[in-house]
Amino acid sequence: MRRSRGSKLLIITFINFTPVAIGLAGSAFHFGRRYPDWLLWWLWITYGLACLGSLKAWWIPYLFRPDPELAARYKVMYGTTHSLLHGRNGITPNTLHMIFDVVTIAILIALGALTAQQW
Repeated sequence: MRRSRGSKLLIITFINFTPVAIGLAGSAFHFGRRYPDWLLWWLWITYGLACLGSLKAWWIPYLFRPDPELAARYKVMYGTTHSLLHGRNGITPNTLHMIFDVVTIAILIALGALTAQQW
């Protein structure tokens, strides 16, 4: 039996959300206390991979390496969404993804400060 596009998107969203939810729950549980080493590693890996994934999915094709197949897929998925940037290499990063990237980088900076404070 073939899965519908909606159920596939729901499964992918759940898989992507799970590591962040574990990090959030661990952070909330240890709030105000020293974070255990496993939690710091978990947060670094989770948000580091999110940053690398965004670079691979959006910024490298946008800035350096044209990918016509990816550009066509993004045009269908995100062609009607708001964007602050002009298109380049057939890709236009939408505003929501840009906000996600800024927040991810801010989290990595805060995590760096927290890690330095704890060690």
